[in-house]
Amino acid sequence: MNAIDQQRPPEAPGAAGIYRIWPGEGRAPGSEHWTHRESTMQIPWTTASRRLTRNVVTPTLTAFLPEPGKANGTAMIVAPGGAFHFLMIDHEGYDMARWLAGLGITAFVLKYRLAPTPEADADLLDFRNELQRRLHQPGPMGAAPPSNPAIAEARLWGEEDGRQAIRFVRQHAADWGLDPTRIGIGGFSAGGAVTMGPVFEHDAASRPDFAVGIYPAYRAGLPLPSDAPPLFLAISDDDKSVAPLSSVRLYEAWHSAGIPAELHVFGNGAHGFGFGKSGLLSDPWAEMLQSWLGVRGLLPAR
Repeated sequence: MNAIDQQRPPEAPGAAGIYRIWPGEGRAPGSEHWTHRESTMQIPWTTASRRLTRNVVTPTLTAFLPEPGKANGTAMIVAPGGAFHFLMIDHEGYDMARWLAGLGITAFVLKYRLAPTPEADADLLDFRNELQRRLHQPGPMGAAPPSNPAIAEARLWGEEDGRQAIRFVRQHAADWGLDPTRIGIGGFSAGGAVTMGPVFEHDAASRPDFAVGIYPAYRAGLPLPSDAPPLFLAISDDDKSVAPLSSVRLYEAWHSAGIPAELHVFGNGAHGFGFGKSGLLSDPWAEMLQSWLGVRGLLPAR
């Protein structure tokens, strides 16, 4: 495998290794000459102890493995959100991956390519505030606004990295003791676009076997393929960044096609509630996901 670090990365306690998903040096097609540098830092606009990752050039998977004897052969790729410029790497990435590993699922956090941000940390808060100002209200399907070319382009990079991540895990399923027919992907916000891209457009190697969208943004207007996987959705009714009705419409499309789907719309939680407890009505979503995974036959030990 194309490993960067098969030891335990200090940035991600509990992780078992980091793997490049693209061949060779790990640069994805079209980004071979990018010069910006990936970094991880505390999120400057919150007092919570959470970090973000930015300026991802080389897409990777950070692996979180279940304890010996607990692995059940299921794998799930987790794509954090962050407006296609950042990755909310803790509460939408590593925290969920550790929880999944505790359930017996082999989890991978995907760092997908992002639109670049200023190199200097001191400039980041102003950049983020300007980005927030420029973002339009979400469209009827909750997709990123097409009037923002940086987001539109980065969304396509992320979708392709999502497909390649699924191919990579499936290709190496035997190395991790995985069932190649039980490989799923899930994402938050922009990571929801990274998730839904492979759901709507895939080949046999990049098709996810199940999908999870947590307040997912995604491209509108794509036809639902006949082999779309089972889908779990969660969003809050007071989300001001992704239209709650966008998830309702996803559910309706799956329901009309007779493909299993489950949707939870919570009374509050706002956008970005992520993994963990905040005293909000959205708090139980992970337990609901666990139940859904169990019903789908993705949790029992082999």
